[in-house]
Formats: sequence, structure tokens, C-alpha cells
Amino acid sequence: MGKWSRWLRGVVTLGAFLIGCSVVWAEEPSSQSNPGQEQLVDEMQRLEIESRMLSFYDQMHALSTDISHSAPDKLTEANQQVTTIDTKWNAYYQARQSVIADDDSLLQIVANYQLVKQTVLDSIAAKQHYFDAQKSFAEAEAFCLAQDSIYQALNKKAVEYSLVKSAAPQLEQLKGEEQSLFAEVQQQYETAKNLSQEFPVFQPRFQQIEEKYIELKNRSEKIQALEYKPWIERVKDYLYSLAAVAMILMFINMVQAKIKTLKQARENAKKLREALHKEEDDYPTI
Repeated sequence: MGKWSRWLRGVVTLGAFLIGCSVVWAEEPSSQSNPGQEQLVDEMQRLEIESRMLSFYDQMHALSTDISHSAPDKLTEANQQVTTIDTKWNAYYQARQSVIADDDSLLQIVANYQLVKQTVLDSIAAKQHYFDAQKSFAEAEAFCLAQDSIYQALNKKAVEYSLVKSAAPQLEQLKGEEQSLFAEVQQQYETAKNLSQEFPVFQPRFQQIEEKYIELKNRSEKIQALEYKPWIERVKDYLYSLAAVAMILMFINMVQAKIKTLKQARENAKKLREALHKEEDDYPTI
């Protein structure tokens, strides 16, 4: 229903009202009721009710159009406008309920109004949810990316405590603090992950959060694994680690040598086949 049609309807309503009034005033008073006059009055009343109801509908419909472009601070204002319009609608509807209930066209306006009102409320809720998601994602992102310096300091202290036997209690206390911190990291990471799945627009930023989370998780595991060891044990562990690295390198070199040997054997076989084919081609014919 366009604005021009509403304006035209209002003009027709006003015209009918003025004509009706002129007819009533022109006639002489009569003790008997005039069915024509009553019908005209009823139609004028119906048109007036329809015009008011369409006015409420137009106001609500205008809100539904504006919400898609609303900023966060405008959503509260939009919600208040919905409440104001709906309060006026309910008061008017209750006052004219008997007339509205007997007219199918007026009942259709009621249905249309309820539909557009629900659309507005759903749009406000969806928009508010998106703005809340933006805020929560930004907070999770800032928290995870800000843990570098904190974990560097924790790891440094943990290593220092692990070198001194008497500092074992301090090391355990630090591990407890780190566990609490990483639990918060885990929670913020899960929040960002869930929001990025719900809103794909966050996916590019979530990849950076995920990389940082994996890095922090590795640091956390290293801190939790630290404990006091005598120097002789540390030297043994170091030598074992060197031996393990040496064995791995030896294995890699052996695999590379075998691959090289296989390649060489394949090349030799290829050259042999080519030589045999050449001899067959050069065999003299009688």
C-alpha cells in the first residue's frame, strides 16, 4: 500500500464525511431513523478506523525498512519506537474491537500489522545479536593475541625455578597460575571459533587466532612439563636428545643413500635396455 493510495483514501474519507454531514444537515429532523443515514455513518466510521489502522501499519513498516541500516546505538531507540507504536495500536484496537471484528478488510489489516511488527522485532534481535557477536569476537581476538609477552615471562620464570630444588613450590604455584590463564585462553578461543562458524565474515581473522592458540598451547605444555632435575640428569637428557637427533639424521642419510642407489640402478637398467635395442637394430640382414 503506497503513500499516494493512503493519501487518496484519506481524501475520499474526508469527502464522504463532508457529504454525509451536508446530507444530514440538509434534511429536516425526523423522529424515525433513516437507514440510508445510518449506513452512511457506519461506512464513514469504518473508513476512519481503517485510516487510523493503516497509519499504525505504515509507521511499523517504516521501522522495518530502517533497521537494516541501523547502527548499534539506534537499535535501542528502534525498540522503544516499536513499544510506543504498539501501545497506541493496542489502545485503539481495544476501543474499536467490536467494529473491527465484523469487517474482513479491517481484520486483514490487523494480521498485516502483527506480521510486520514481528518482522521488526526479529530484525532488531538479529541485528543486536550480530553486534554482540562482533564485540565478543573482538574481545577474544585481543585477549589471545596479547598473551605473547605474558607467556614469555611465565616460561622464563618457570625455567629459572626448575633449576633450583628449593624453588619447587614456586614452580608449582606458577604452573597453577598458568593453567588458570590457559583455561581463559581456551575459553576465548572457543568463543571466537563458534562465532566464526556462525558468521563466516570472521573466518579470516579467526585463522590468526587459531595459529596463536596452537602456539600458546605448546608453550603451556612445556611449562607444565618443567620440573627440578639434578645437573647430571639434565646432561643425560641433553645427550639423549643429541643421540636421538643423531639417530634420526643417520636414518635420513641411509634413506637418502638407498633412494640414490635405486635411482642409479634404474638409470643403469635404462641404459642397458637402450644398448640392447641398438644392437638389435644394427644386426645384419641377408
